[in-house]
Amino acid sequence: MPDPQHIAALEQIIRARRSVRSFSGQVPDETLQKIVESALYAPYAAGTGIPFKDIRRIFIFRQGTAAMTQAQEIIQEHLRRSAFKLRIAALFNRKMRTLAGRVKASAEKGIPGLREGSLIVAAEKKGFPSVEAQSLAHVLQNMWLTATAHGAGLQLLSLTGGLAKNQRFMQLLGLPPKEWALSGCVIGIPKQIPAVREERNANDFIFWLE
Repeated sequence: MPDPQHIAALEQIIRARRSVRSFSGQVPDETLQKIVESALYAPYAAGTGIPFKDIRRIFIFRQGTAAMTQAQEIIQEHLRRSAFKLRIAALFNRKMRTLAGRVKASAEKGIPGLREGSLIVAAEKKGFPSVEAQSLAHVLQNMWLTATAHGAGLQLLSLTGGLAKNQRFMQLLGLPPKEWALSGCVIGIPKQIPAVREERNANDFIFWLE
């Protein structure tokens, strides 16, 4: 039988989950370990026939380490290249201008979370059928909900996916290029408690079809 307390706790966590883009520091190692462990229980592409131990990797970059310094340098170079390409694309497509502006700002100022929190990179081995993107979405979902339950903040880093083609970054992870898909986030102590999410009318979004 369903446990009402478990259901209520899950509903509370789902409603409390918010994107956090400003951190006051890193969460304790033991807390981060629990958050990352939840990624191991996310669904994966069992249909590919690849054993689970060979299909998923989770990498933790802590502040003050050589690995984090290298990751920050690679990410900034990646942002600079992306900003240049988007600036050219925006000349021919107005819809690209907003995105180009955001990437340009990040390339110039950096991503604050990378200076304050821990970088988490999830890697999923590519296979057939190609469902690694869906698997990685579940991985980030598990970590996000678990981080919220522990009072930690999480910022998704969409640029991580593009780093799967970056030889320097893949070498840093110790993974062969072109064989793995990536997704990532920053986890840390929120600088401010996120505002309570506004109530949403389910009837505006949900439709029962007959």
